[in-house]
Parts: sequence; structure tokens; C-alpha cells
Amino acid sequence: MATFLPLEIIVDILYRLPVNDLLRYRCVSKQWRSLIDGPDFIKLHLNHSKQSNSNLAAVLFNKNDILRIDLDSLGGAAAVKLNHPIDDGSEIFILGSCNGLVALLNFREDVVFWNPSTRKYRKLPASKDVDEPSSFYYHGFHFYGFGHDPINDDYKLVKITQFHGELEDSFESDIAVYTTKTDSWRSSKIFLPYLIDLKTPNGVLLGNALHWVASKQPQKSDSSESIVAFDLVTEQYIEIPKPEYWKNGYVEMFLDVLGSSLCVTCNYFMEIIVDMFWSRRVDIWVMKEYGVKGSWNKMFTVEPSEAIGIFGYLVPFAYLKSGDQVILHTNERFILYDLRRKRAKNVSIRGLPEHFGMFSCMASLVELNGGWDRKKKKQERQKKDHDAKQR
Repeated sequence: MATFLPLEIIVDILYRLPVNDLLRYRCVSKQWRSLIDGPDFIKLHLNHSKQSNSNLAAVLFNKNDILRIDLDSLGGAAAVKLNHPIDDGSEIFILGSCNGLVALLNFREDVVFWNPSTRKYRKLPASKDVDEPSSFYYHGFHFYGFGHDPINDDYKLVKITQFHGELEDSFESDIAVYTTKTDSWRSSKIFLPYLIDLKTPNGVLLGNALHWVASKQPQKSDSSESIVAFDLVTEQYIEIPKPEYWKNGYVEMFLDVLGSSLCVTCNYFMEIIVDMFWSRRVDIWVMKEYGVKGSWNKMFTVEPSEAIGIFGYLVPFAYLKSGDQVILHTNERFILYDLRRKRAKNVSIRGLPEHFGMFSCMASLVELNGGWDRKKKKQERQKKDHDAKQR
């Protein structure tokens, strides 16, 4: 005699499973397909992944290739090449990752939002070109940031174009925001009095804000560097206090997220060796209470050693699932730091390209629904009606 589990028990089992398993289980029955595809289950699964620090992967990009490394099983891991939706031979860049979605860009400035787990994607309409404000300005640079507005349940892409002037410290900014609910770009009217640092071209997402290293006085010393946050809900910016780190010698500040905290990495460099700067020390700071200057805490320090060798720079990437080890990377290799033993070691991963850029990506079932779907269906109905009239 067959026995049937109550629906709540089925849900309690399913939401703990990896995405790949859930995609297969959609074929079990119409009820399971409807359950797994439902927005409530998708949110439940996503929240569980965040709370348990599971289903986390590293997504790498190199030339036209995108690769994935499963961080839940780092021992003996391999970089697996993914089929992606801009596979046209041009170089690909990742602009950001949020809730399992990845924003991709190529040299033609085609932008796609893509879920590597479900393989669903959306191509964005082209943003309007920004004219240089006058002949006084030159060298326009684009900076992007991708994230989620939780109040309006809207995924947004922020594009900041900045023009540098001929005079010291002169620049102008233009900000455009794309929203999935409208499937369109619009200009933001806010004035941004910061010049974004070229070493952080993509906004660092924490919560509902994007963060950049920037400066009001770009030609001055490192002491003029600030952390600027752009709130995706209010679409206003605020300045976040940076840590009081030691500034003796040549030091560069990099911005990241570690766990659920804003993170600053201070790379202290030695002299140039064979046309390269090599780090003599890296300090990792975390902000325990967001926006509070006094909550910055120097978490740990990594130095070159026999175990890991020398490195040009080093930035943290993520906690392992256990929470007592941190993955760091150099754009060439991975290093694992044990917080309890205070030791670092190299991590062997098969199939790594020689150089790579990287973002973390949590496998999810998240889809890009909302206004865009309704707009698309309306266009399809209009086309169908038009074709019927032509017959």
C-alpha cells in the first residue's frame, strides 16, 4: 500500500537540496514542478542557502570562457567550463552577482542577466550613449554595479560614466539605472562628487547597496580615498567610513564582502621585482556593524611564506561552509586561510586558466519575472493579433 508524505514534509526536505537535484525532481509530477517553480519555494530555498552558507560557487571569467568551481567540495575541485548566452567569441566580463544571477558584459556592451544553474537569461536593451560634457573633458570610463532592491523586488544594474578633466581633480559623472520591472534604462538625477577608483570598476554588493572605492581629491594621497555606497532602494549615495589602517609605504586598499560584512584588504607592497609589485603583507579588515567606523576589526594578516610563496596581491573571497576557513585569491590561484590555526596554504584546483576575474555566485532557482514578463507577453499577443489580421 502506497504511503504519501504531507506536503509540508516534502517542502521541508526539498528546500535543503542542491539546485541540480531540484531541477531533476521537477519531472516527478506536475505538483512537484509547480511547487519547485513557485516563488515561495524559490525564496525559501534561497534563504536557506544564505543562512547555511551552502550552494556557493566561484564563477570565473577569462577571455570568452566562464568557469564554475563548487565551493561546497573544495577538496579536489575542478573548474568546469559553462555554456553562456554571449558565446560569440568576444571577451566576456562579469559585472556582478546577486541571488544566483550573474550580469555579463561583452566588448560591444551587450549586457545579459543570467542564471547559470537554470541556464535562463535575459538580454538587456542598450543604454543610451552619454555625450562628453564638453571638450574640457576626456577619457570616459564606465563603472557598473548589479544588485537587488528588496523593497520593490526589482533587480537593478547601475552604470556610472565618469569623464576626467584636463585640470587637476576635475571630473563629471552620469548615472543610469536599469530595472527588470520596467525592462528599461533611466537617468538618475543625483550628483556624485566622487571619482571612482579604476581598481574597483564593479560595485561591491552588500545588502541593498553597491560600494566603490572613490575619492573627492583623486590627485591627492591615499588618505583621500573613501568608500561610497549607492542604495538600490532610495538610489541615493552615502559615504561609509573606512578603517584606520597603517599607511606607511606603498599600500593599496581593495573592497570586498566577506560573509555578511563589508571587507577592506590592505596590500602592502615591497619594491618592484622583475617589473612587478610583490606584497610583503596583506591585512584583512571587516566591518562588524555596517556604517559604524569603530566596528572595523583587523581580522587576520597573510604574509608570503614557504607554504604559499609570494604574491602580487591577495583578496578574500568567501568563508568555507564550516565558517572557520577563508578562501582568498590572487587572480591566478587560490589560498586557504585557517582562522583557528592562523595558517595559509595553496589550494589545488584543476582546470584553472592562467589569469582570471572572479565573483561568488550562490546556486539558486531565481527567475527574472515581473513587469518584463508581462511586457513580453503583451508584445507576443500584439504580434499574434497582427499576424492574424494579415492572413
